[in-house]
Amino acid sequence: MSIGPGTVGVITGGGNGIGLALGHALAARGGHVALADVNADRAREAAAEIGGDARAYGCDVTDFGSLQRLAEAVVADFGGIDLVFANAGIAIGGTVLDIDPKEIEWLYDVNVVGAISTVRAFYPALEARAAETGTSRIVFTGSENSVGLPALGPASVYTSTKHAVLGIADALRRDLADSKVEVSIFCPGLTATRLWDGRATRHDRYGGPVKLAEEQAAQIDGYLKAAGQDPALTARICLDGIDKGEFMIITDPVIRQFADRRHAEVDAALDRLDERTSDYGIAAAQR
Repeated sequence: MSIGPGTVGVITGGGNGIGLALGHALAARGGHVALADVNADRAREAAAEIGGDARAYGCDVTDFGSLQRLAEAVVADFGGIDLVFANAGIAIGGTVLDIDPKEIEWLYDVNVVGAISTVRAFYPALEARAAETGTSRIVFTGSENSVGLPALGPASVYTSTKHAVLGIADALRRDLADSKVEVSIFCPGLTATRLWDGRATRHDRYGGPVKLAEEQAAQIDGYLKAAGQDPALTARICLDGIDKGEFMIITDPVIRQFADRRHAEVDAALDRLDERTSDYGIAAAQR
């Protein structure tokens, strides 16, 4: 699909960071922007920043009913939906061994179940739009963590959720092969956002909100501004990839080293299997 004047785009996690940058990029092309965020006040501030007819909605992606109500509200406000960014996500550092079990549940509920629920809630509207215009699209926000294992500190369970998002996107692409609803996964690298500050809006059932000390927050922000990609650039690359019909949209050259390392391991394992085939009498299954 080609994004241009009149395109209606819904962005979950749209109150800041990459979600907000996607909203600005869509509006710059003349699109209509529906920004949804678990923090409704933040969504309203973001919509005001974008201006025009950008609208704000409160939405909790861990609540399927909330997503259904969002879809209904956007259709009522804009007349249909061309593009959905399943962008809401959280990141937490730590290894598999030391992370709080409640935070494992939180990460999966937001990053994985939330992505699936977004598809289920918005698919009827996307299907209806595709029947009218010929196409619509769902775009998942993955990560460099979707295609490999970045070297920047352990965020092990977060990494596993972004691997899962790639699997969801790829399986959905197969599931919708006969549909006019298209699928992309957008994989940014390190980006200058506040994704790391997800605990500030953490639900009570997962442990409640936690605010970092100002000094620590300033240090993290300073590092990301120096080392991370500008989210405005990240968003422009994403929209360009959508225009070109790309399934996987990668935004940072450094991701190649993570992906190449993974590909090399897969290729080596398959080469070893080739060597074992005659020894074990292994025959390829017919599929």
